[in-house]
Amino acid sequence: MQITAQYTLTPDEALRGTRAFKRYSYGVSVGAGLLLLLMGYASNQMGSRGQGIFIALNGLLLLVMPEAVLRWARYRRGEQAYPPMEVVLDDEGLTLHTEATAGNLAWSAFASIQRHSGFWIFRVSRAQAILVPERALAEADATELEAFLRERKQLKG
Repeated sequence: MQITAQYTLTPDEALRGTRAFKRYSYGVSVGAGLLLLLMGYASNQMGSRGQGIFIALNGLLLLVMPEAVLRWARYRRGEQAYPPMEVVLDDEGLTLHTEATAGNLAWSAFASIQRHSGFWIFRVSRAQAILVPERALAEADATELEAFLRERKQLKG
């Protein structure tokens, strides 16, 4: 297998890709926020007004924090923050090239690989991943990559 893809992430794609990559922790935070809001409301109804407001405010914080952090990072990066990238996928692993850097990872270095929300997500750890938009790969290349990863039992989902 030898697949080469070139792309430049847009700020909106980076935001969507990060949401897809962090969707479980994002969901846990939002779910916990909703639970705290309900607990704050119930506490307020039972007469503990100060405690209820405190719990509800913490719930609101958990609800909005994930999205606020992602949007703040996007704002700080600016509109032209993502350099053009070239990804080479072969039998050995993934090689990523930008104008300034180049690096490669063997297939065994990935904790999981999945397709989600228009991205190939090559997860290195809980906090790190390489996001490749599906638009960067031709349909034949995507099919070949999927078959290769399924054969190696590395494609999740």
